[in-house]
Amino acid sequence: MTYIPSALHYIPPRSTHKDAIQEAQTVLFTVFEDLQTKTKLHPRDIDIIIVNCSGFCPSPSLSAIIVNRYSMREDVKSYSISGMGCGASAMAVNMAPNLLKVHKNSNAVILSTELLSNGWYAGKNRTMMVLNCLFRSGSAAVLLTNNPSAKKISKYRLIYSLRTQGAFDDKAYNSAIREEDDEGITGVTLRKDVLHVAGELLRSNFQILGSYILPLEEKI
Repeated sequence: MTYIPSALHYIPPRSTHKDAIQEAQTVLFTVFEDLQTKTKLHPRDIDIIIVNCSGFCPSPSLSAIIVNRYSMREDVKSYSISGMGCGASAMAVNMAPNLLKVHKNSNAVILSTELLSNGWYAGKNRTMMVLNCLFRSGSAAVLLTNNPSAKKISKYRLIYSLRTQGAFDDKAYNSAIREEDDEGITGVTLRKDVLHVAGELLRSNFQILGSYILPLEEKI
């Protein structure tokens, strides 16, 4: 029952806007409330909220849904990131510290998910079926803060984050793309190039990160 959302339990699977909203509320509300319990943080204590979901971009936005549900402050800074695939999580983690640099003593919450209700591919193109096998219902939440009082209780300290851009390269640009198949059914095509592209981006990331985090003898 937790493997895929209820909309996909039907034959044929449903893929409506209402179903996607219901799935978003189920996974995002759950992890957000779990985060509040663990951090003892009230929704009105949150200064920045960032929600990322690649394939679903409703209006009102996913971040607005969170703000409305938990009656956050009117000056909370909310952002929604879409259409950027798995890399959106890394972008959100890179984005939050930049916002915290200009907003002192603030709390930033990142919610990351990928919704299946509107992303399920019901066609016959095998390269577009792969995504059905990779994703399952779920979400993740993380709290970042620059409040000095959090030093004693925080699990980790974020020292450095890096995002490498690959969209300038046609091979990277077309390695994962949402499009229609020959029958007009929309899905995401994952090409074999995606593994090579990911490897090359990780290689460049390691080289840059290594210069920041490795001790001198390791650099040598």
